[in-house]
Amino acid sequence: MEFEQAPQQAQGLFEAERRMAQEQIAAAWQLHVEAMQDQMERGWREHVERALEDRFASLEVSFEQELEARVAARVAEEHERAIGGALRMFSERLNQTARRLEHAESSDAWAAALLDGAFAVAPCVVLFSVVGGELQYEDHRSMGELPVRELGDRRIQVAEAAAFGGVIESLDAVIAMATPGEISPELVEALGGAEEKRVCLLPIIVGQSEGKRRVAAVLYAEGGGESVDINLLEVIAALAGTTLDCRHAAQRSATSAQAGAMLSIVPAGGGSAARPAAASPAWNDLPRDEQELHARAQRFARVRVAEMRLYQAQAVRKGREQGNLYAALRGEMDRGRAQFKHEFMTIPTMVDYFHLEVVRTLANEEAALMGEDYPGPLA
Repeated sequence: MEFEQAPQQAQGLFEAERRMAQEQIAAAWQLHVEAMQDQMERGWREHVERALEDRFASLEVSFEQELEARVAARVAEEHERAIGGALRMFSERLNQTARRLEHAESSDAWAAALLDGAFAVAPCVVLFSVVGGELQYEDHRSMGELPVRELGDRRIQVAEAAAFGGVIESLDAVIAMATPGEISPELVEALGGAEEKRVCLLPIIVGQSEGKRRVAAVLYAEGGGESVDINLLEVIAALAGTTLDCRHAAQRSATSAQAGAMLSIVPAGGGSAARPAAASPAWNDLPRDEQELHARAQRFARVRVAEMRLYQAQAVRKGREQGNLYAALRGEMDRGRAQFKHEFMTIPTMVDYFHLEVVRTLANEEAALMGEDYPGPLA
């Protein structure tokens, strides 16, 4: 009995060991599989991360390049648009300035058009007239307050302002330092000069129509620390000179008919006429040389009075308001009368055209506006 049971026990023991071995092998395989899977998963993550990093790095470079290209294109477009807008704006302003200068009905309107046009280019512009080697302040435009109006009717000798002298002599723009030697001590005080401040002086040239170019006025401009477009200022100054010259020519043409008939002296300020109209000989009866002298005398009178209207506009306005033009313009009138007498009152038939033009143009044919102190026509 025991002999028969021994094989059975051995077989059961073997079966148990076999199952245990299978279980152990399965467990070992499971461990191997888990280890392989863990290793594979770790390797996959690394590869995926590297691939993603490379891809996004490439996308970042491409994105930056595309963004820079688009920004550059937009900036260039806006730049071109801004340049076009600025050019249109300046062309419109220049055209407006030219129209205002051309159609100015008075000296004040002409000066205002010039200063407004220049003020669009420079933050501070001042207009000075040039009369007999002297500078006379006329008007200005400025971003800030300037005590330049305190100059009033005071004259500044060109000899004391070397830069202004250079403009008058060269008939060209001059860049100068705002020092007493260059623009005079008075203007340094009135315009706030400084050793490091640069200013631009531009000539207003007339006389082209007569072939005698000269500087009638000087335009002072400064940039307030910023650069100023000198070329544009020169264009505006040239337009101003051309229109002023045309105004002078038109005034000469408008009164040239007076050379065909001798005008009688108009009494001024209670004075009496020096020669009655009946005493004036007919124009055709005068010798040719006397006709030419009369024509030159009339031209002299028109030019000198036009200069007073242009460069002494404030004094003219003040004199009209106060009814005493002679007192307001005594210096200019006395110089004009003296020069007219010296150059033209040399023949018996000569008429005091200077007096006629003063009364007609400055006093608007109202002799009483000349004032009681006015000495009247030359004898």
